[in-house]
Amino acid sequence: MKRQNLAEGVVLVALISFGALFRILFRDLPNFAPVAGLALFAGYYFRSWSLALCVPLGVMTLSDLVLGGYEWQMMALVYGMLAAPVLLRGPLRKYLNVSQGRWSPACRAVAGLIACSLGASLAFFFVTNFGSWMWSGIYEMSPTGLLHCYAQALPFFRYTLAGDLFFAVVLFTGYAAAVQMGAARTPAAATS
Repeated sequence: MKRQNLAEGVVLVALISFGALFRILFRDLPNFAPVAGLALFAGYYFRSWSLALCVPLGVMTLSDLVLGGYEWQMMALVYGMLAAPVLLRGPLRKYLNVSQGRWSPACRAVAGLIACSLGASLAFFFVTNFGSWMWSGIYEMSPTGLLHCYAQALPFFRYTLAGDLFFAVVLFTGYAAAVQMGAARTPAAATS
């Protein structure tokens, strides 16, 4: 059990460090960040919900120390929406079964990962831009103003989609390869 806890601690620190470093170094690519992909992976990998939530919240907190913050309402909304993919742990564990040495069946697994990543991206887009419409004071408080807010955010949304999917695929593919080589444990093994 102690070895498992040590492994999870190392993975936790590595994921937070990687995520914060990437977010800082590539800040010029708006919304192309590993945070939602890391949250999906953390929800899948860690035995504890609270440990999984530490990954996206840790990445955001650490990187925002360098990048700077913004209005507290928007920060709370952004942090919450980037932590929300952890909640997709159930479907991911159901469809991404790497304990058999491969994702089974592969098409269903890939579709499940893409659906979870797309869902996280869409939820982030709609919720955070609704918050921006509510609190920024930039947009007219009407349905037209809300649509204008969403339209203004569309150029950033493509980066969100690309980043979320890219990092989710890289993390899960890398993890599946590590399991096949015997260098990593599966979530099922962690819960037994």
